[in-house]
Amino acid sequence: MMVDVRSLLLVSGVLAGCTSGSKSKGRCGESTVPTTGIGPATQLNDALGLGGALAVGVGNDLVGDDTDAHAWALEPPPPIHYLYLVGLPDRGGWPEWNEDGGFIDKHVEAATEQCVVPSFSLYAMAVDGEGDPGTAANRAYMEQWWAGFELAIARLGASDTPALLHVEPDFWGFMQQKTGLPASAVRVGVTAFVPECADLPDTLAGFGTCVVRRTRSVAPKVKLGFHASLWADPDPRAVGRFLLEAGAADTDVLFVETLDRDAGCFEASAPACQRSDGPWYWDETNTRSPNFREHLAAAETLHTVTGLPLMWWQMPLGVPNVRPGGRTGRYRDNRVAYFFDHPDEFAAAGGAGVLFGPGWRGQTDLTTDGGQFAGRWADHEPVELP
Repeated sequence: MMVDVRSLLLVSGVLAGCTSGSKSKGRCGESTVPTTGIGPATQLNDALGLGGALAVGVGNDLVGDDTDAHAWALEPPPPIHYLYLVGLPDRGGWPEWNEDGGFIDKHVEAATEQCVVPSFSLYAMAVDGEGDPGTAANRAYMEQWWAGFELAIARLGASDTPALLHVEPDFWGFMQQKTGLPASAVRVGVTAFVPECADLPDTLAGFGTCVVRRTRSVAPKVKLGFHASLWADPDPRAVGRFLLEAGAADTDVLFVETLDRDAGCFEASAPACQRSDGPWYWDETNTRSPNFREHLAAAETLHTVTGLPLMWWQMPLGVPNVRPGGRTGRYRDNRVAYFFDHPDEFAAAGGAGVLFGPGWRGQTDLTTDGGQFAGRWADHEPVELP
């Protein structure tokens, strides 16, 4: 997944100025979500203060000072809000967007004021290009990576606030796909940079274990998740087993995704949407492949193998259309429509929540979707988790 770093170099006042006082379901004031149910999804959401219902979130929505594109414009704001932490220290990454990693502080403060859970997707392994396993074994690179990670958990720990931390989307999938090795055999720099993990091996398994160990120690209120890329192996069971060996067994949630851009953007072959693995607009009747129930079956397998609740992430905001393609900011997609028509299917597959947001510049957003998301969210009834 690629993300437009420039779109994330934000005007800090956007976050600092969010003080509308709107209350989201299940976080402030009287709860409007179910609190019954057992299982990992309910336990996760209870720990985050969301209750026992399938959570809905929005993110990656701050561009310049356009607050109309922001989740705070929704009434009430959905109960989870996510942003990227892109890049490395001393290389223009998120630690430099505000002094000493203050970007995290601003988001946590704003989310707390809106009574929503702040969530962060730490995305730094791609700075020198995605998909190269050698990056994680490069000493200079990993020294910077660990410095950024330690800053992130330090800021989250200091906030003393329940939050989600999504660690390195795509990275785990590339390590599995590109190496063909078990996680215990993939070289990753650990011991030279983290004294608290000196007893662990310099492998992906040691890396994942150290990430969990340090997060639990420094930011105990943070709920942690790795990313499951179903493209890493044709068998979702193999993806799940690889992640377990990489340390996911001790995390709280597994992040998954359907597609990182609007389907219509790929259909139109826009510059930021160059792929040849379509079709991308899934069959909502579930009679032709690819379709939603095929994806949900694979996701449920991940849930069964790992025992972890699932958090769908970066779900495109496009609007259904019989005509393929679209134009900048107004590409077609049917994932918002399918989710709000079938939220019970996501809960039944092991879901704890579904987070919507554009994955790149020019995608459909809250200001260009004709009010689709706002309307569906306003009419949404909470779905109790199994």
